[in-house]
Amino acid sequence: MNVKHLFCLCIVLLILGCSKIELRKIYLNELQIAKIKMEMTIAEDSCALVDIIEFFPITKKCEQNKQFTSLYVCKEDSTGDTLYVFADCDAERGMPFDKGVCIMGNDIKSEVPKEVVVSMPSNFVIPKKAKYVFSNLLWLVD
Repeated sequence: MNVKHLFCLCIVLLILGCSKIELRKIYLNELQIAKIKMEMTIAEDSCALVDIIEFFPITKKCEQNKQFTSLYVCKEDSTGDTLYVFADCDAERGMPFDKGVCIMGNDIKSEVPKEVVVSMPSNFVIPKKAKYVFSNLLWLVD
């Protein structure tokens, strides 16, 4: 195989291997609300520590009839469970660091929409009955 063919093969594999980011509806009734173990107290509020594995930020402006959210795929420190954290449209879009992040007990929403819209790769799958929480995150600074 000559270099030209090898180069073309690499380009084709690169194009096929790249995931397209798309807006997808996530139906929260197909998931399971997580019971989070709070590990510490900060300013009279309880906190559960998580490490962020993946982050899918909001790519669209919020609209009145659609609930756009950022999605943080996290690992809960106390249990090691994977946790899907949906953050409000107005939430911070950045991710200053991915270790030692807090889910504050008072930020967890008890009333959640039936569905949310998330920008994520087309090949990313959230398993049925996966644990989720609807909350913003707090980055702890040493």
